[in-house]
Amino acid sequence: MVYQDHLTKYCVLRPLTSKRAAEVAFQLMDIFLLLGAPQIVQSDNGSEFTASVITELKLLWPDLLMVHGKPRHPQSQGSVERLNCDVKDMLTAWLGDNNSTVMPMGLRFVQFQNNSSYHYGIKQSPYKALFGTEVKVGLRSNTLPTEIIERMVSEDDLIAAYATSPEDQETAESETSTPAENQEVETATPPKDQETADTDVPDAQLRTIQHNIQVQRKRAADGQLAQAESMVKHSRLEHVPGNPSDNVTIPIPFVDRGKGDPRNIMGVIVDRDENDLYRVAVRARILKGRYSRNQFNLCTQQLHSIEDMSRDGEVGLRQAVQSESRCGGQGYAKCNCAASGKQCRTNRCKCFKSGVKCNSRCHSSITFANKN
Repeated sequence: MVYQDHLTKYCVLRPLTSKRAAEVAFQLMDIFLLLGAPQIVQSDNGSEFTASVITELKLLWPDLLMVHGKPRHPQSQGSVERLNCDVKDMLTAWLGDNNSTVMPMGLRFVQFQNNSSYHYGIKQSPYKALFGTEVKVGLRSNTLPTEIIERMVSEDDLIAAYATSPEDQETAESETSTPAENQEVETATPPKDQETADTDVPDAQLRTIQHNIQVQRKRAADGQLAQAESMVKHSRLEHVPGNPSDNVTIPIPFVDRGKGDPRNIMGVIVDRDENDLYRVAVRARILKGRYSRNQFNLCTQQLHSIEDMSRDGEVGLRQAVQSESRCGGQGYAKCNCAASGKQCRTNRCKCFKSGVKCNSRCHSSITFANKN
């Protein structure tokens, strides 16, 4: 399961033994309790995401809103779909490099590598966008010199290295150079001003960290906005906007059409809103929902007018295809009637019951009455 924060692109990968809704809900709840629940959770229309056990998460987080993309339209959640491809390639490479078949262990390394890598859209790594700092990997992420790190053996060496850091050495040298008569005797109880300064240090550090996180998230949002504007500009150059009464062809998904049906359905643009989303009418009625410009193609010739199309109500794409199909829409209806063709004139025959003629796949070479 791939979970991604849309702003920071920070991802969480979880291995699943199945796609049951109960297991998916358990993993989502674990992520929410770790990172906090978002305001909006978007997913596709898989049954594991639309089950009641998923919607019951709103009982724990009432402000949580769950939305689902359009059916058979992975572009609705394009960011996480692209991440799926990257995770698959990275996991395959990790398993091959380590000669391993333990996928759950590989997912941990893939998650860390993806979150610590530079992301072109947000102009930084997802880890830095979420936590305000780059990921730390051992002592080499600190400011200690390499030769000191290589000589470390125990924890005492680490404490001694920080105690003799360059800043401390400069402070010690400055104190040593001060004349003895000007040095003050150190008291057991620090002054009140010193106590205030010491207690303010954690608060100042906390405010600095919070400021860095806000700066990096602002930078990530600006990067995504610039990337979105570039994509919209490129799309408008590639796809010429359509106008009402223009003829269009809408590709029909394979699952919504029969093998003998055309791959596209003709329609006419009814209107276009301020977000460049179009309503398209076909002979059956107006198609449900609105279509973006990349979901249809403009026809070079005017074959139909708006008056030729029915605008009484709305209809789904599958029902519109079935109404214009000559063979029932989704595939051919096939019957297995006995040798006698007379049985094809009763409702026992699948073809007769569906209101279509028997085709060449029915009865083999035997003569039948309800032939096409």
